[in-house]
Amino acid sequence: MDGSSPNLGVSLFANRLYYALSNPDKEHHLLHIGSYDFNFDVVKALSSQHREQFPHVKQTFEKLLSQYEVNSVRALTYPTNECWTALPKIVYDNPDEREDHLSIIMKGVEREDLEPTWHTVSKSQYKFLNIRRRSIMGAYDQLSEDIGTTEFVSDFELAQKWSTFNKPGGSFLMIGCHKHVISITSYVLGKFRASTYIKYDHIDDIPYMWLQQATHSTWMKGLHESTFFFGIQVHEVEQMLKNFLDKSTKTVALSSLGEIGVYAEEQTYSFELSAAFPAILLAIDF
Repeated sequence: MDGSSPNLGVSLFANRLYYALSNPDKEHHLLHIGSYDFNFDVVKALSSQHREQFPHVKQTFEKLLSQYEVNSVRALTYPTNECWTALPKIVYDNPDEREDHLSIIMKGVEREDLEPTWHTVSKSQYKFLNIRRRSIMGAYDQLSEDIGTTEFVSDFELAQKWSTFNKPGGSFLMIGCHKHVISITSYVLGKFRASTYIKYDHIDDIPYMWLQQATHSTWMKGLHESTFFFGIQVHEVEQMLKNFLDKSTKTVALSSLGEIGVYAEEQTYSFELSAAFPAILLAIDF
């Protein structure tokens, strides 16, 4: 491969780690897509840095990095490990206001534990704030501490990458289906509009939780030409939401190489590609 190293994309869902490796010599091609099973919730093990379970995750990660001589890693983070909110741009423009709002939103958490990042949205008078905790992100850092280039991507940022890669145009929703949480991100004319996530105990609760959230986030009721689903239980979540989405929207489960728009030598997999979708998209350079 002319000495080039592949990019590694990683996504974690329930008890599985999904990964994908880019082919440096072919655009939109992948060398390999795979997964590892664990007998515990890998997301919780990572978030809590569980004394017994986390080392197993780290060993698996190190094996991947060594086996494929990876120099670049991109990994999807978990929505409920973060805080997302939209604030008036005037807050962002004033450093004192920024700090005051951080202390209110994350009351009880020490400032040195917070990693705030601000994102542009389609309405210029607002900014979207994502807050991560360093104590949680420390586990992600440990996984990739020997890698030169590392990027951690939130669900709403994954939608941005999808907008750049797939160029769906118009407006679209992207719904990430995690264990006990779904994320919803809206794009309009290629620009980030808004994002939120909904926690639930049982999948049958999703319609009620969706309606409750939509009363405050009216953009969820907006017109979207396409709605893309990724993650686990994609088809079940899609069925739960079919009566709450725009009737004219085209729903797409990102569960095949064709739907994603990539190529790989392997054509069949022992797992749902919808859960590997974030890893696939994060592995590719475009």
